[in-house]
Amino acid sequence: MESIFSPQKVNLGRQLELDVARGLAIVFMVLIHSFELFMEHPFPNTASTHIIRFLGSPPAAPVFMLLLGVGIVYSKRTSAAFLFNRGIMTLILAYALALSRDLIPSYVAYLIKGDEEILIDGFLEFLGVDILQFAGLTFLFFALVIKLKFEIWQIVSCVFVFSTFGAILGEKSTGNLGLDAFAGLFWGTWDRTWFPFFSWIFFPVAGYIFGHFLMHCKNKTEMYKRIFIVSSVSLVPLVILSYDYRIEFGAFGDLFLQQYYHQDLFGNIILTIFSLFWISLLYFIVTSLKNCSFHTLQRWSKNVNQIYVTHWIIYGILCQIIENTLSVLEIVVLAAVVLIVSDLIATQYLKFKSKGYSFRFVIGKS
Repeated sequence: MESIFSPQKVNLGRQLELDVARGLAIVFMVLIHSFELFMEHPFPNTASTHIIRFLGSPPAAPVFMLLLGVGIVYSKRTSAAFLFNRGIMTLILAYALALSRDLIPSYVAYLIKGDEEILIDGFLEFLGVDILQFAGLTFLFFALVIKLKFEIWQIVSCVFVFSTFGAILGEKSTGNLGLDAFAGLFWGTWDRTWFPFFSWIFFPVAGYIFGHFLMHCKNKTEMYKRIFIVSSVSLVPLVILSYDYRIEFGAFGDLFLQQYYHQDLFGNIILTIFSLFWISLLYFIVTSLKNCSFHTLQRWSKNVNQIYVTHWIIYGILCQIIENTLSVLEIVVLAAVVLIVSDLIATQYLKFKSKGYSFRFVIGKS
C-alpha cells in the first residue's frame, strides 16, 4: 500500500478544517461561559442544557489545546527563544486579563455595594489558573523541548511523567492560599485551578505530533478517513467502559466536575480521540460544502486570542451588573451578542495594530 506521507513537508499553510474547528471552539467557549455564569445552580436537567454542556466540553478546550500544539508545528517562528518569550508574555497577559475581568470589576462593585464578599471572590478568581496560564506554560515547555532538541519519544515520555505526577498529587492542597495559587499552575490544588499543566499538556503534545503527520501528508482525504474510522470505533467502547466502571472525567456527564479540569490520563486519551474524530468529521463537512463560505469561522480562528480576551472582559463587567439567573434562550442570545461585540472589537483592534497604534498580542495565531 502506497504511503500517504512524504519525507518532505508537502502540506503547508493554513488548513481550513483546523480553522473551522478553532472557530467553532471559540463559539462553544463563549456559549459555555455564558451558561456557567448566568444559569441557575444546580443546572436544570433538560435537553438544551445537556447539549450546551456537551458543546462546552469535548469540542471546546481539548480541541483548542490540541490545535495549540498543531500551531507550534505550523508556525514560522519556533525558536526556543521566541517560544520562551511567548510563554512569559502569555503568562503576563493571563494575569492582566484576570485583573481586568475579575479584580477590577469586583472592586468597583464592592465600592458601590459595600459587600466584601464580592471583593474576596474577585481576588480568588484573580488567583485562579485559567487556559491562558496553561498556554503560557505550554510555550515554555516547548521552548525547552526545542532547546534540548527532544525527539518525539522523549516528549511523549515527559507527558507520561507529568501525568504520573498529576495522578500522585491528585488534588492535594498545600494548606496555604498563595502556595496553592502557584502550585495550581501544575496540579489541581484547589477548585479554582481549571487548567493545571500536568492534566492538560497531553493535548498540545498530541497536537504537536498530529501536526507533524499533517504537514507531511500528501493525501489528506485518506488520512482523515483512517482517523475517522479508528476514532469512531475507539470512542464507543471507551465511553461505555467509562460508564460501566464509573471512570469519571467530566466531559459527558455533569459539567465543571473537577474530574474534567483535573483529568487523568484516561480522560486525556478519550478526549484526544474525540478531538481527532471531530477534526476529521469537519474535514469531510467542509470539503463536501465547496460552495459554502467559512470566512467568518476563519476570521474567528485567526483572531481567536483577541476575541477570547475581549469576551472575558465583557463577561467580567456583566457579572457585576446581571444579578438574576437567565433562561437558556437568554443565555444563548447573550452569548451571541458577546461574540459579535468581541469580534467587532477584535477586528478594530487589529486594524489599529496594523497601523502601529497598539501593543501586540504575543499569543496570537501561528
